Amino acid sequence: GFIVWYHIIYSIRRGILVRKVMEFIMCIIFFLVPYASHPNFHLHHWYIGFVLGMQCNLDVWWSRLTMAWLWGFYINGIAVYGRDPILTCAYSFYQSTDQKCPYMECYRPDLDTNETVSDYKPMPEPNW
Repeated sequence: GFIVWYHIIYSIRRGILVRKVMEFIMCIIFFLVPYASHPNFHLHHWYIGFVLGMQCNLDVWWSRLTMAWLWGFYINGIAVYGRDPILTCAYSFYQSTDQKCPYMECYRPDLDTNETVSDYKPMPEPNW
């Protein structure tokens, strides 16, 4: 929490607090809001590091150190676990059906016929 207060106090002293708050709100609107209401949304730690790291861009050492730590958090998440999509199963389902993956034949509504269909049953929503 103290690093957030340092950023706020520094921004007030430099007269850039309104700009920094607007920058944060716009990042949330563009990078988080479009996905947050989806039932398959999962906030991976790499995504948190990416979004918060962008906010630590003041020209002082402690802000740069925080940015480096958060982007290290981002890189670690991708390097260790992979860059999994934040819509998890829904995105995987979309890619599999859009690329006509043979694995997805179990989702076809016409399993007893020989017709080629690109319309799949909808994926059931997870019960988190």
